[in-house]
Amino acid sequence: MVKFFAGFALLSSLSLISAAVLGYLGSPHHLLAGIFAAVVAIACHSLIFAIFTGSGKDTRLLVEDWKLDTDFVKRTKIFKRTVFPPALYAILFLLIVTTLGGALSKAGPWLRTVHGLVALAVLYYNLKTFYQEYLAVKENAAILAEVNRVASQTLHGKPAEPETFEEGVDKVADLEWGTHVYAFGKFLCFMGWNVWLAYVYVRVIMGMFTIPLWPFFLSSLILLSSGHYLRFYYRRFRPQG
Repeated sequence: MVKFFAGFALLSSLSLISAAVLGYLGSPHHLLAGIFAAVVAIACHSLIFAIFTGSGKDTRLLVEDWKLDTDFVKRTKIFKRTVFPPALYAILFLLIVTTLGGALSKAGPWLRTVHGLVALAVLYYNLKTFYQEYLAVKENAAILAEVNRVASQTLHGKPAEPETFEEGVDKVADLEWGTHVYAFGKFLCFMGWNVWLAYVYVRVIMGMFTIPLWPFFLSSLILLSSGHYLRFYYRRFRPQG
């Protein structure tokens, strides 16, 4: 999950930088590049909520079931206070700058300058937030690995049967991978429906009424199909309660 998020954050960062460069050069492709970059970046920030909500809840249940140190739960709760607010602000700023870009596409030069300055500030904030999120995901993965190690040591110290030990180890492993994949499936479904928000934005705010429908339909179909497949295949890892 750490490598996946790092790649996703890198793609989002490069997309935002590319959109900014195209805007500086006055390229006619800047608007569509900006929309694409905003959608990818918002998707990456949204994934943070899925990762920490799912893993935090399952960590709490695991600690309660195996009577582990409650410090694990406290350490995972910190991420919600340190990462969630910047991710929310980053999404809000992206929505603001893309709305300004679409509404001011036919405005005067000084308004375009304002849009450019705001875009640079949003770009910096998002790049900083991506780095903070990456560090948090990396630290969370280390906590999960430590939970796995402590649970394994605890079970080794008990006169448990091999079947019980294997069941416990599998449960910890599920926390680290299966629950994340299930959460990612939900995230893909979320993005599949939100593709149509981008379509409405392009047609209504930007006034591009001749834009074809099929790219949005195809993107939505791929995202929804992939998301529902992952949710069905990994349904046994769905957080309970």
